[in-house]
Amino acid sequence: MAQEEPSEYGDIFSVIDKMYKILSEAKSGFMDQDLIKVSRSSLENLLDELKAALPTQLKSAVEIMRSADARMGQATAKAESTMRDAQAKAEKIVREAQERADYLSSEDSVARMASQKAGDMIAQAKAESAKILGEAASRAASLEDSADKYCLGCLNGLSSELKKLLATSQGGVASIEARQKQRFEKGAGK
Repeated sequence: MAQEEPSEYGDIFSVIDKMYKILSEAKSGFMDQDLIKVSRSSLENLLDELKAALPTQLKSAVEIMRSADARMGQATAKAESTMRDAQAKAEKIVREAQERADYLSSEDSVARMASQKAGDMIAQAKAESAKILGEAASRAASLEDSADKYCLGCLNGLSSELKKLLATSQGGVASIEARQKQRFEKGAGK
């Protein structure tokens, strides 16, 4: 019997388990123990159930991919918003420093001191602006990296599940084709 799978694939594996049960309960041939009699309609009904269950699983895979794309879009939007906020804050700091410098330099009696102080304030504002922009860029890169890792994990999981489904269906096809070949060879040998 097949090993129990997660509930999202329960329909498919339930049908496969029923097929195994039919095969295990079938009566074997008199001369050949490997040759069995199986109800065609029972097996066809189970194959129809299997076909009906597959699109549900594929829809789940598409939903996982859409969710990963949405998360990536949200992370990118958040990173862009963080960069815009940091840029606006940096521009405000520089503008205020320049206004303060302009005010101080307009005073005749303290022109030199104001000029020196204004230069210091502008340099400090530029340094703080660079720091804020660096932090925002780092945060944006971190958000994008997290979104990429999530998307990659989802897609790798999806790929793994699809490979399992493909291997299971190919095994079933090979088994049925082998039985058909045996029946044909047995029929041709008569």
